[in-house]
Amino acid sequence: MTNRDRDTLISDRNHSDSKSDRFMLSTADINELSKKRMWILIPAATVGVAVMLAYFAVVAAWRDSLVASARQSFGESTADALPFVLILPAIGFFVTALIWGEHKSQRHALICPNCSVDLSRSTKRVATTRCCNSCGKQIVEGPRTHGPKAFDRRSRIEQRKFLIYWFWAWPILGSLMIGYHWLSPTGFEDCPHMLFMPGLIGTTASGWAFARTLDKRYLPQLAGSAMVLCIGFSVFW
Repeated sequence: MTNRDRDTLISDRNHSDSKSDRFMLSTADINELSKKRMWILIPAATVGVAVMLAYFAVVAAWRDSLVASARQSFGESTADALPFVLILPAIGFFVTALIWGEHKSQRHALICPNCSVDLSRSTKRVATTRCCNSCGKQIVEGPRTHGPKAFDRRSRIEQRKFLIYWFWAWPILGSLMIGYHWLSPTGFEDCPHMLFMPGLIGTTASGWAFARTLDKRYLPQLAGSAMVLCIGFSVFW
């Protein structure tokens, strides 16, 4: 290799490095993009929930007359299915608001400068690993503090800690419902299955988590949910 070729190679490499540095993001950039997206997505979700609740209020006011009209015009089976059919538009209102918010927030999307992949749904991972999830290139300024595998392990540990506390919600909720039933026996007359549903959900969720991880920290929540489930069933029957 001649001196001229060597100088050309070094110049190209320096140019490539400077170009790569020029496209490096900063943690402040990622946080700013995430904040702007949240300022769009959270109001959109709030509007969706408000419209859905307003729709439910209107349906509740006209439900009896609509069911009676359907029973008279189309028969008993149509009248029985009508309340479930009336729920579908509410889901559509909520989903439409979320889709609109997601579309508007694309202007603040986190795009990889190397492969142009949208990384908006994994900003925490990108900020922690400083690398793109798709191409694996470093796109955030600073040293590579964590690899993808280390981040995944850390995320699983954090999720387990969250679930340990979250699984207590079901036996507590079930106990409150059973206590309310004892104070007001007619309180759940229209939906008696709510007496055992929290216990059933808690037992299923905590039991599945324990079966998959064999983590003994899930056993107290499993025992509490199972006890509430048995009491709820006995009260229900």
